[in-house]
Amino acid sequence: MAKIKENWLSILLAVVVILSMIFSALLWTNSLGYERVANNDSEKGSSQQTALQSVGDIYLPTQVILTNSDESQKLLYGQKKNLVLTLREEMQKWQLAGFRRVARNDSSDYLNYLRNDDSIMLSYPDAMATGIFNQTFSQSIDTEKISHINHIVIPLKGRDVVYLLDDDDFTVYRLNITQNANRSKIKKLVQKSGQRIDVDHKIVDNQPIVTYPHAIKLPVFAYQLSTQNIDNLTQNLLRSTNAAAFTVKKKGNDTTYMDGASKRLDYHRDTHTVSFNNYLGKDSTYQGASLYRHLYKRLTATGTTLDWMRFDSVSEKKQTIVFRSYVEGFPIFNEHGYGAVKLQANADGVERCQLSLFGLGVPLPIKKAQVKLPPSSVVYNELRQADKDKDVTGLRIGYRWDDQNAGRVVKLEPTYYVYYHGKWVAYQTLIDDK
Repeated sequence: MAKIKENWLSILLAVVVILSMIFSALLWTNSLGYERVANNDSEKGSSQQTALQSVGDIYLPTQVILTNSDESQKLLYGQKKNLVLTLREEMQKWQLAGFRRVARNDSSDYLNYLRNDDSIMLSYPDAMATGIFNQTFSQSIDTEKISHINHIVIPLKGRDVVYLLDDDDFTVYRLNITQNANRSKIKKLVQKSGQRIDVDHKIVDNQPIVTYPHAIKLPVFAYQLSTQNIDNLTQNLLRSTNAAAFTVKKKGNDTTYMDGASKRLDYHRDTHTVSFNNYLGKDSTYQGASLYRHLYKRLTATGTTLDWMRFDSVSEKKQTIVFRSYVEGFPIFNEHGYGAVKLQANADGVERCQLSLFGLGVPLPIKKAQVKLPPSSVVYNELRQADKDKDVTGLRIGYRWDDQNAGRVVKLEPTYYVYYHGKWVAYQTLIDDK
């Protein structure tokens, strides 16, 4: 009887151990299942992004263009997986070497590389410091040989090479892929389903631009409005947890916060925008990648949500970078600067920052037909007829942030934007202002 009792105790102990192992396995399985769901959601394209944190995330290329064997070009967007992130992941496995310049100061030759047949091209919205490219794609290219990059061209056939293009002087460099050159995976990736738009590269006023030879249709997007608290933003920028230490002055719709004589923040309540100046009293010019890294740190210090934010433009002469919200690879514009942050380093002894309290939150479903846009040639003709074309130095498709709607929903509609007198303006605005 004692022996039977002893056996039952052993059996019960074994059952407890087995049940414990089963519950642990279930817990791990559920956790992994949740992680897979989260990862799948993050791969549904830019409409399902996760929070961006690193320098390499903010300074990613924004445009992906496929060039076919006949040199016809397709802008890729609306993919199930974020193409830029996936291409970066593949390129980080490569080892690039054998640096060689193959073109310079020849716009026709440069255009041929922009239209390189059977290739995929990643493009930045403006010149990117090579040091940041190295950090983003885990490379070690000599920054003294090429200081800036506008386009990355990856041929999908022939030699295992990559071309780096610099718009400034029409320079092209060729590098060999000496390790893990699995371009077939990239070719399969870009051939999968997704939205494609006919595009073509041209040189206009000695500047490469993407043109749209045919009328196109693009979707309308909607997002929940995200609003940053002015008190939190003030503490972030003035670098103080003691709000009582601020000097606060109100005049009309403007409120000025000052922390001593060195820091000043102006909050414009009617537009929900902020201007911040930090008077350092000492000039300090940043060169190359150091400017990009410094202003990235300044961006993160504002506390602005970075989920949709991307590098948009740079002026090293003015020590300025503009970060802008993007959707499906297209920039977002608003007359008050909603969804954008403009930062300037202290080239003249003053660091400056311009931003708004508003940003994009969670994407929302919207039942609206697509917007039809004309070919870019029609846009140029209308600008010419309005006598505005001479002062236009750039063209791109972007999304207009409509802030006329009441409530907490942001509606984004596509249209053409032109660079006019130092800023991006909806082309229809210029045409109507005759």
